[in-house]
Amino acid sequence: MAEGLTVKVCVVGPCKAGKTLLCRALAEQPIIAGEYHPTAAVRIQEFSRTIGVDRARVQLWDCSGSNQYQAYWSVLAKDLDGIVMIIDPAKPEQERELEQFYMNFAQPHGLTKRQCLIMGIQIVKEGSYGLGGWQGLQGKLNQLNSTSITLNPASPQAGVQEAFQALDKLLLGCLAHKKDLMERSVVEDEHQEPQQ
Repeated sequence: MAEGLTVKVCVVGPCKAGKTLLCRALAEQPIIAGEYHPTAAVRIQEFSRTIGVDRARVQLWDCSGSNQYQAYWSVLAKDLDGIVMIIDPAKPEQERELEQFYMNFAQPHGLTKRQCLIMGIQIVKEGSYGLGGWQGLQGKLNQLNSTSITLNPASPQAGVQEAFQALDKLLLGCLAHKKDLMERSVVEDEHQEPQQ
């Protein structure tokens, strides 16, 4: 079992789509229902997770959806292993924004389909119901893995379990890619050592 691996996942999407709610719920941080505080550039949530046979430290980089921080996106995306793109299923027009996040975070780093996840988050209040089945994206990003969850800020645990199922698949892809790069690096280093 590998120990000590860190997986950096950027969580991106439009403002008010549920990025911070998801990240805080996954990291088992307190959630204050009814309050909205826009993310200033980034919030980082960390937790440990067993993925397959590996124990990894997961860093969720909750990136602001505001265009005022777009100049910092390349810095936030540095050394990322995966991306979760969040969309509000009730607002299909947000798909264009997700394409922009994909082009700025995933494409420059050569992320594979296994390292990308699109998550539709339906945020419901006590006594209301989710929006029903989300059909996924219809545009350029529809080939990526996607899922939808329902989160109730007052009681997010049911949605968190669904989110972890999707996140674990993403993390498996991220770890596989990270290990592959590490193994290639070792092989390349051995070939570069001078012969005696």
